[in-house]
Amino acid sequence: MTQYRITKHSPEQRAGATPSWTSFSDIGESFGGEQLTEAAYAETEEGYLSAIRQFAAVQGVTALKVDGLEMYPESSWWQRVSEGDSLSLYEAIELSRSILHEDFVWCRLFAGSEFFVHFGYDFYMYVGVSNPAEGIVASIRRAGLYVDEFESPYAT
Repeated sequence: MTQYRITKHSPEQRAGATPSWTSFSDIGESFGGEQLTEAAYAETEEGYLSAIRQFAAVQGVTALKVDGLEMYPESSWWQRVSEGDSLSLYEAIELSRSILHEDFVWCRLFAGSEFFVHFGYDFYMYVGVSNPAEGIVASIRRAGLYVDEFESPYAT
């Protein structure tokens, strides 16, 4: 399995040399002299969700299972999803959006040994695919995200 780390953070930001936002709650704050707007946040978030869609499409994945679910009653997903549930790709994308929004929910998503998506802190996402997908990696980079081969620290 080939695994990738996907992040909005440049190597300089990862090294702590330049400030960068790390959360949905940072909207309205300034980083490096620029205010994070809702539109800028949404564009970045869509890059992450598009990456999931693209990798899933190449792997032929149409549904993902929920693993390691952590949820609080404040979550909009409360009582809608449970450990082990199989979600359509659309539902998995919406759950991923909630995870990125820090909506009191976290989990890993997977489709057998073919595909997984894991979320880390501060807008780090990890994707594993059974077939390397260099064309998708290039597409994600063109969208402004950074992609490296990297083993997920959330693998079970």
